[in-house]
Amino acid sequence: MAETKTERLRVLVLDDYEGLATQVPAIEKLQAKADGAVMRNRLVTDEELGRALKGIHAILLMRERTRFGEKQLSLAPDLKLISQTGRGIAHLDLPAATRRGIAVSVTPNDSGISTVELTFGLIFALLRQIPQIDRRMRQEAWPAIPGQLLEGKTIGIVGLGRIGKQVASIARAFNTRVLATAKTLTDDRAREVGAERVSLEGILRESDIVTLHFPLNQDTRGLIGEKEISLMKAGALLINTSRGPIVSESALLHALEKGKLGGAGLDVYDEEPLPINHPLRRLSNVVLLSHRGYATVEILRERFELAMDNILSFLDGKPTNLLNPEVPAQGRK
Repeated sequence: MAETKTERLRVLVLDDYEGLATQVPAIEKLQAKADGAVMRNRLVTDEELGRALKGIHAILLMRERTRFGEKQLSLAPDLKLISQTGRGIAHLDLPAATRRGIAVSVTPNDSGISTVELTFGLIFALLRQIPQIDRRMRQEAWPAIPGQLLEGKTIGIVGLGRIGKQVASIARAFNTRVLATAKTLTDDRAREVGAERVSLEGILRESDIVTLHFPLNQDTRGLIGEKEISLMKAGALLINTSRGPIVSESALLHALEKGKLGGAGLDVYDEEPLPINHPLRRLSNVVLLSHRGYATVEILRERFELAMDNILSFLDGKPTNLLNPEVPAQGRK
């Protein structure tokens, strides 16, 4: 909606779980031009969301923490701009936003190093049994729980893109054998990062650790199911920092409960937040994180800054980084 003499743009920042939105320099510029609010808690129901969106002209979304389909968009009749952090919009109905005249802006993807680092954090947590030892150090004198070395292991990387390539390069520094597979991967591209190109079946059969680094789409949903897990080595580890539905949750639970897998490091789930009574929470051979792959102080601040810059550009009548530039410019200023 246009900023007028009698009405300032009203901006809502959703899902700032970590409380960092108000710590970036752009917030002062935004507050000088618009009235805003920051929501730290997740709005669970559409009723809660509808109350929050009343009279709101622009929203800032942190990744995919809140879904905005046709129903949710209908709760915000005054909405003119969605400023989205990152470029992934699986949670957002872009055609519906466009039909409603809502511009959608995005920010560039980061290097992925935060997810790379977290991947190794999960690997070491499982191999060295860090969570178990930490808990028992608070209950007994000196827990005698042996760990395992990463050195000499075989790591299988499913998806050798922006993140997978960095995982491969770092894994080689630990004197591991690195296997990789991807839809368009060639032998030469695999060798560039010290990996061997093999099939998905080959990775599952030969790897001590399988780590997933590819997007969720129609082709990859449920890619790792009961059959695929049955091919894995007894005691192998599965790491998923990509998206939960890539792995069959029921098949994974069964393999963990029966001891087929040695453990799993999970940052993503079918349903997020993970329900408090979910069976994964009861297993001792899993390390569970709350979708922390990108959630570092540095990256969150950078994304908030860039997303707020997009709102400021919109206010100035010069919208940037739009996914739907066909939305009429009328009312942007």
